[in-house]
Amino acid sequence: MPSHIRAHSMLVARIAMLIASQLDSQGIEVSIEKSVSGALMHDIAKFPCIQSHEDHCQKGKEICENEGFYEIADIVNEHVILRNPIVSDQYNEKEIVNYADKRVLHDQIVSLQARMDDIKVRYLPKCPHIDITMFNYHYDICKNVENKLFVQLDFLPQDIPEYLTNITL
Repeated sequence: MPSHIRAHSMLVARIAMLIASQLDSQGIEVSIEKSVSGALMHDIAKFPCIQSHEDHCQKGKEICENEGFYEIADIVNEHVILRNPIVSDQYNEKEIVNYADKRVLHDQIVSLQARMDDIKVRYLPKCPHIDITMFNYHYDICKNVENKLFVQLDFLPQDIPEYLTNITL
């Protein structure tokens, strides 16, 4: 894994750890270990898939399954697009990792809007199978996940950098 993808994954994992541990401290059952592991592995197939034009989420899931990491395979598979409807009173590691990934552009924490703007510019033109309607639908899902998560947390989305100073892996 190239160093820039590793740096991105480490920051995503720190955000996932922050959110999962805060939810856990509120009595919400989520696995901090699965959240962090899924975040660390979420882009495991990104670099080879850039060359092969394969779906890096699906390929990452396959790598996890082949290595026996069954508990995080679906987290890796859904880090770009959540496939199941969001249930307002249920929390899971897929949503945590998906959201954490949407807050990191390269190796910097950005707003959800800034990250989605970047995705629209960098990836939408290269992915003819995704139209703007589908993109907007998934962006709305990301906003809903953010709202759902932060109803339970003692800080706001823009406070992540401040709270992250105490989170190390």
